[in-house]
Amino acid sequence: MSDEQSIDLDQLIARKTVRGVADVSLELENKKLGDDEIIRLANMEILAEVTHLDLGENNISDTGVSALCQSPYTKKLKSINLKSNSITEAGAQHLAKAPNLIQLEQLILKFNRIGEEGAKYLAESEILVNLTTLDLFRNRIGEVGAKAIKSSKNFKRVSRLRLD
Repeated sequence: MSDEQSIDLDQLIARKTVRGVADVSLELENKKLGDDEIIRLANMEILAEVTHLDLGENNISDTGVSALCQSPYTKKLKSINLKSNSITEAGAQHLAKAPNLIQLEQLILKFNRIGEEGAKYLAESEILVNLTTLDLFRNRIGEVGAKAIKSSKNFKRVSRLRLD
């Protein structure tokens, strides 16, 4: 981004952090964030307080997802919304293998491109065992990916599932 269009991430986070009694939400949907901003966010200590993270409708690729998954500050996350980004099977693999996401209950990935292999990575994840909601609508996962998700022994708690 050019300097004229640069995003003041600190100010945006301060304005979009919602503190509840037990949860802290960071609502950054449709804020024109790209991988650079997500990499910065992944390194911010404020993220350690966040339980619900909304990053839908931005310009996040597998690079940004990887940074989030490697962040030491994501251990409290219960919900991540990554709808309508540019996430592929590599991003799904990062999510599936991120040890800090063990508390995750909701994973929204609709309108991305994780494909059949990405669905398999998620289905085989031994990290995402606490999911209750999984939204993979419009991800081109096909019959094989859908079967992998539906038959996953790791998704015993999933009660809300949305596939292609």
